[in-house]
Amino acid sequence: MNITDPEFKNWEALVFDLINLYNTHTIDDDIRDIVLRLLERRDDLGKTVFLLDQLVGELGLYPYLNRESLDFRDKIRQGLFSAPESVNKTFHIKQAEIFHKLMSGQSVVLSAPTSFGKSLIIEAVIATLAHTNIVIVVPTIALIDELKKKFHKYSEHYKIITQSNQKTSSKNLFIYTQERVIESKSIINVDFFVIDEFYKLAPSNHNDYRCDRLNLAFHKLLKLCKKFYMLGPNIEGLSDGIEHNLDCNFIKYDYFKTVSTNEFYFEIGSKGADLEKDLERDKHLFFILSDIGTTQQTVIFCKSPNRASKLVSKIISLGTIQKKEDNTNLSNWLRDTYHKDWNLASAIEYGVACHHAKLPRSLGSLIVEMFNDSKINILVCTSTLIEGVNTNARNIIIYDDCLTRNSKLDSFTFNNISGRSGRMFEHYVGNVYILGEKPQQDLPLIDIPIITQSEKASESMLLQISDELDDVGKKKISRYTDQKILPISLLNKHQGIPPDRLLAFAEVFTDKCGKWHRLMNWSSAYPKKIQLNHLSLLMKDYFNVMSMGSGCVYSAKHLNNRLRDIMNQKSDKDMIQSEYDFRVSDNANYTVDEAIQVIFDFKRNLVSYNLPKIIFAINDIQKLIFERFSYSPGDFTSFAVQLESFFEPPALTFLEEFGIPFQVSKKILKNINLNEQDDVDEVIRKIKANIISIKTDSSVSSFEYEIVQKAMLYM
Repeated sequence: MNITDPEFKNWEALVFDLINLYNTHTIDDDIRDIVLRLLERRDDLGKTVFLLDQLVGELGLYPYLNRESLDFRDKIRQGLFSAPESVNKTFHIKQAEIFHKLMSGQSVVLSAPTSFGKSLIIEAVIATLAHTNIVIVVPTIALIDELKKKFHKYSEHYKIITQSNQKTSSKNLFIYTQERVIESKSIINVDFFVIDEFYKLAPSNHNDYRCDRLNLAFHKLLKLCKKFYMLGPNIEGLSDGIEHNLDCNFIKYDYFKTVSTNEFYFEIGSKGADLEKDLERDKHLFFILSDIGTTQQTVIFCKSPNRASKLVSKIISLGTIQKKEDNTNLSNWLRDTYHKDWNLASAIEYGVACHHAKLPRSLGSLIVEMFNDSKINILVCTSTLIEGVNTNARNIIIYDDCLTRNSKLDSFTFNNISGRSGRMFEHYVGNVYILGEKPQQDLPLIDIPIITQSEKASESMLLQISDELDDVGKKKISRYTDQKILPISLLNKHQGIPPDRLLAFAEVFTDKCGKWHRLMNWSSAYPKKIQLNHLSLLMKDYFNVMSMGSGCVYSAKHLNNRLRDIMNQKSDKDMIQSEYDFRVSDNANYTVDEAIQVIFDFKRNLVSYNLPKIIFAINDIQKLIFERFSYSPGDFTSFAVQLESFFEPPALTFLEEFGIPFQVSKKILKNINLNEQDDVDEVIRKIKANIISIKTDSSVSSFEYEIVQKAMLYM
């Protein structure tokens, strides 16, 4: 019996068989899977649809009930399982269970498949308007943007706050990354908090600093509020004691899915390097694309941005994809703004794109939006897919069966990727194509080290809660608490930089403070060449910046020159061209795409994040030690602050998060009389008040104005 066969007609007998099987109450998960597949062919079932709806209701899949053919009992049932009115959705039976637990004041840690609909429960809680201050913690800024748009309809009731320095109102919905939770001074009273992708509380390696910060954010929120909802994909369970210590319910639904999945495997016989394996991978990929066509919504997972870029080029080279005229404006804008030969600009014209963490945030957001609007049909992703970028993909192709060169996909990550195929009400059945091996099912136990104080808890994390530690924990950090070089408060202030690195630098600084004084006794936002060169040397020698941003800088001199480019406000286009011209002179195979990724890496990973963080730490250490030895200290604060915003008004950085590219913001800010003291809300107010002058500004293209208009919908 093949229900995907267009000639299959025996629907009534099939549905009766399913009802009889359901009455045995032994294989509900299998029956649910078949029912979801039948929903894909609902229009072919004729009068048998009535029986199918009865089964849909019995299985608790209430959102899928056909409202037009409901009997009295099903109408009552659907009414009972409706989410709050403003949500305009119906819960399935397990969603309703979680929602009612949360509304009764219980805390829940939910482990469930990607298609379960875990985030609908967040919206339902917001829609009750029962809480004054809600905090939602997400792993990426891309998800802040997504949720901000999703929950904008509640902005009449809650002020939606996404920046750590925004002013609060009487009722607030904070949507933050873990870093912003820690930074924020506005989170004082909390009624309810949410942690998305809670599995990230468990460290993935010895130096997992994002895990440390998520634990610290959780710790901060838990001190303010005991009511929470943590959600994530399938796991085995929580480490011993966590459920009791947190007074929460760990609820696990391994198999309750709202979409069904077909899995197809393509063996990779080669045992050599990627170059050899890729010949097989490409052959399989091209076969799959020719089979499913290039107009279905398809996400392709690969392990690195560089491979994503190359894969996009390979797909375009097939020559089987038609141009999409609607995408020409974006393609031309990318060429004008970054480089005329950028592969992504050409690919978007054909409805193909890549998405990874190195892209400017506004561009990444626009690409996902275009994919969900079917203006882009093929999206090549890296781990951004795992980080929770939600798409309407029918097909997932796992091109690389590994995360890095030596790290195979585990079952947990595989489930997280493959679970993104299909989508409620759009694709009842999704397809997953695996090029290589499917991992063995071995789901993890999740530890929350800031609660358990287990051996997985880093010393850096434990330092932050030193007054709460047991004797074992205190002994573990004793080499920091017993030393006299730097105060614990300074080590804690710069959490994210290994304390050993801070101490090692402070020791060297103590020996050389006399020699270094003339090079570091400055306080300008624009240090002299010799001063910046020395600072670059310190960051290279003591803070390992050469390993950051995929090695986008390779010497102190190179770092110094790059920083000068930022200080001089050199455009991305000019920086990319300079990078390409320099590298291609030594390597004829060097590509424009590689140059673009290097500049994106430098600006996003180093300039806007790691370098300011390191400079603030160096600043505090030099101040402490210079004063200890009666030298006048420098002050690098203004330089670090300016660097973090690329020596441009800080407004440009947060407007990027609202979906307005940096280059467009520079143009529109000329029209709004920006003051240095203007906060986020005032900048937004001024943009809205001056929208006519922005529209008539000849330097702002119609495409750029359209971007501003879209962003304003969620401001």
